[in-house]
Amino acid sequence: MSKSNKKRNNKKMDSLSGRKVGNIFSSPRIKLNWIKEETEFYRADIEFFGIDISGPSYEGRVFLNNPKADEKTELNLDNGYAGSYYIFGHGGCYGDAGHCDIKPRRTFDSRTEHDLTPAYKSMIATEPIKKILKTTKEIVISVVPISARSARMSNAKDMVYIDKIRISCYENYSKLNK
Repeated sequence: MSKSNKKRNNKKMDSLSGRKVGNIFSSPRIKLNWIKEETEFYRADIEFFGIDISGPSYEGRVFLNNPKADEKTELNLDNGYAGSYYIFGHGGCYGDAGHCDIKPRRTFDSRTEHDLTPAYKSMIATEPIKKILKTTKEIVISVVPISARSARMSNAKDMVYIDKIRISCYENYSKLNK
């Protein structure tokens, strides 16, 4: 999956905390190849690759199979809430031309990565995924971005950019051999 932001709303004020809400990210449908009779997993993770951190800091509230989720949606399993991840954003680029360009490093370069290197986040989502698999084998992941109180939002409606999403399930191999 790549570059699949779907814009559903403009900037809004989160009435609970005065923080601003950006456009909601929705993934395409993700088909899970899971056969209950063959495998029983004890843990499931949602992994986000290539998260853009050049914009404002935000909380990404992750909902599964709830296309209507927004900043007012209660954070519970019945609403498909799987958890949140947090991004400490760069807040934009204010330097000279090329200042924020990510330049490749040599293989054995021991310096830390560039400040704008896309982030990776992983969250445990075993219960929400098991609940969904009782009724369907397709998952749509929605991320509702809630900015930090101090974040400037002048032109940061698209806070969430995710290059790739993976769902990883872990089997208990000791049970498979019996």
